[in-house]
Amino acid sequence: MALGAFSERLPMWIAAVALLGCGELSGAPAAWAGDPSQPVRLDISAQPLESALRVLAKQADVQILFSPALVAGFKAPAVAGEMSVRDALALLLKATALEFEIQAPDIVVLKRAGRPIPEKPVAIPGVPSAALEEIVVTAQKREERLENVPVPVTAISGETLVSANQLRLQDYFSSIPGLSMTPGDFRGDPILTIRGITTGGSYITSTVGVVIDDIPYGSSTNESTGSESIDIDPSELARVEVLRGPQGTLYGASSIGGLIKYVTVDPSTEGLSGRVQAGTSYIDHGTQPGYYASAAVNIPLNDTLAVRLSGFSHLDPGYIDNILSGARGINKGEVDGGHLSALWRPSDSLSLKVGALLQQIQWDGSPYVQPSLGDLKQSLVPGTGAGTKKTQAYSAILKTQIGSVNLTSLSGYSINRISDSIDFSGIFGPVVQPHYGVAGASNFENLETRKFSEELRAVVSLGERLEWLAGGFYTHENTPWAEVTYASNATTGLILSPIYYDSIQSTYEEYAAFTDLTFRITDQWDIQLGGRESKNRQTYMEEISGSIVPFFFGTQPPLINPQEVTNDDSFTYLVTPRFMLSSDLMLYARFASGYRNGGPNTTAILFNLPPRFEPDKTKNYEIGAKGSAWDRALSFDASVYYIDWKDIQLQVNTPQGATYVSNASRAKSEGVELSVEMRPVQPLKLSAWIAWNEAVLTQPFPPGSPAYGVAGDRLPYSSRFSGNAAFEETFPLGARITGFFAGSLSYLGDRESVFTSSVLRERLPAYAKTDLRGGAKYETWTGSLFVTNLANRRGVLSGGYGAFLNYTPLAYTYIQPRTVGLYISKTF
Repeated sequence: MALGAFSERLPMWIAAVALLGCGELSGAPAAWAGDPSQPVRLDISAQPLESALRVLAKQADVQILFSPALVAGFKAPAVAGEMSVRDALALLLKATALEFEIQAPDIVVLKRAGRPIPEKPVAIPGVPSAALEEIVVTAQKREERLENVPVPVTAISGETLVSANQLRLQDYFSSIPGLSMTPGDFRGDPILTIRGITTGGSYITSTVGVVIDDIPYGSSTNESTGSESIDIDPSELARVEVLRGPQGTLYGASSIGGLIKYVTVDPSTEGLSGRVQAGTSYIDHGTQPGYYASAAVNIPLNDTLAVRLSGFSHLDPGYIDNILSGARGINKGEVDGGHLSALWRPSDSLSLKVGALLQQIQWDGSPYVQPSLGDLKQSLVPGTGAGTKKTQAYSAILKTQIGSVNLTSLSGYSINRISDSIDFSGIFGPVVQPHYGVAGASNFENLETRKFSEELRAVVSLGERLEWLAGGFYTHENTPWAEVTYASNATTGLILSPIYYDSIQSTYEEYAAFTDLTFRITDQWDIQLGGRESKNRQTYMEEISGSIVPFFFGTQPPLINPQEVTNDDSFTYLVTPRFMLSSDLMLYARFASGYRNGGPNTTAILFNLPPRFEPDKTKNYEIGAKGSAWDRALSFDASVYYIDWKDIQLQVNTPQGATYVSNASRAKSEGVELSVEMRPVQPLKLSAWIAWNEAVLTQPFPPGSPAYGVAGDRLPYSSRFSGNAAFEETFPLGARITGFFAGSLSYLGDRESVFTSSVLRERLPAYAKTDLRGGAKYETWTGSLFVTNLANRRGVLSGGYGAFLNYTPLAYTYIQPRTVGLYISKTF
């Protein structure tokens, strides 16, 4: 229940105190005029503390006020029989660091142990308290305080992203330890990397998993959209969680490096609310102003049902010029989307949330530049590089409690469509020149992935010391892929004649069972044990035709690659001992594994390539510490890790233009990460993180390998040193106006590009980027000015020798040039 619901029944200072810097209050709506020492009949089963408190409030007809963040992650024992509310609360809070105070005959307030409730707290309008906010995450598929989760996790709230005008993952990835985002070979698809676990190439399935409300997003295979990521409008996000290290036991395949979790905002029955925001921006060397607009509204339909609707649109101006066509700003992008969700909660033990997410991205050209031509210029066949991505993602999440068993069902269905074009002149140009008199080749492709997934899991409290999570998972994907290549005029882009057709049909099906057991040895010690067994089946078939077939294959079309079928199974595990030295300090060790699917290789028979590749696996050995000090004015997260990566998958590009995946040798990623956040004084918040990472081959590539690599060679795009420092300060500008000023400095060390067939690899230099923003808040209005990449650096993200499948030699991608903008928003 929000604070406003109590404003007419409670003195404002009591409600403000109960917040304890945590945002919202929860409680039961009943009024209670009895004696807290008088016994009442209770029957409360063992369950999460938050729901146990709600049951107590209902059975005892008492109002209990608390922040959900305050009680998240705690478990309550069974309480039954006749006893007073005082005694019942003492039992429920025994294993926590929480206390309660009875403020009035009908008011009970929970607080952290040792933290008094002042008689007259002083609040400065718009200025946060000195204590840092309690953050609740669902990294282990249950709500827990971030400080209590024995996993290295970074959480960023959607509100923070909106206020900083960071609309895309590429805008804020540098604020997350260990995470990097590199534009890949096709369409500028991002290669997501955590702790350096990658071999480069976007044709290969990602090493970082992506889930939306715990439902997996994107494909699991190379033949589809396996490398795709999604940018959800931050106004619709409760938070983004980034989990570092393998997460195979709870989240399955393709999380051998880590996981990105998007958690959307739940509709609320508390009242009508919403937000609108609009802004504009200018990019240095851009051809036009950009814009951003979004709106979201929460509508309660009754006491048990609410809906939430949002929509957004933004234009990202282009700033790269094509010297062949003379067109400026060819990399302009437009994004439109919306999200509709509904939440039905007829009781505390039953809820159903359904959602529909729609998004369309259009871009006019590729983001690659060729420095030899001048600043921010390229020379590609006009008309290539453009494309469209369309996403539909539907979900249904059912949660219910039956006795001591909490059941969750997550159903998801998504459709991802991509249409794009690529300049193939580097490969087909010499072939078409003698026959068509032109040196250009334009490739157009269309692919679609339809994916259904279902996860059913149960959490059971087996007494006060044992919690058991068990579940099953199923997914099925179907991907048709068609492409055609045309001879084209390299200067004008005029299409002449089709020369190459390729049609691919692939499917993926997976079954998995997983379990996770947490045993609380003492109030301070616990250990978590988990395992997951997965089996998948993949099919693939391909047909090629066109006038160019005889040149490449020495035979007449059509060429048919008959259906290939692969079957794999993988087992992953998790062992995590945790020791709570106090309510504000936790130590943990983590031994975890992850896997990425193997599968069939495209054009294997036609190009005499290996017919399939095997899964690769990671094993993570880690120790970490999390905690806070000085009454939560400071918090920290530190970890030391070693990841052993076996049978690494490597993208290989043949001289004929074919691409396949091969298993190479072995690699490791070891490092140290430290992040700190503090409020030295009330209006100032400081945060910083630093990471050292050594991601290298530990064994040379085998003899005869199409790529060159020896022990000690760094993995592509991995940086030894990276870091980020940020500040945010608020200050009063008047009776009802609050100003704010914030900034960040991010650093990414030097890296090396993809492995090639020789010892030659491109070195990508280190760069630093500075971002600033400032503005004012007046009641429900906020206005802000911002500048990103203040120094207008040309930070290199990817490219060089061997990159981009050799379609565009010696091309690179840069960070976005200096961008200046403003926005205004209003909440209601």
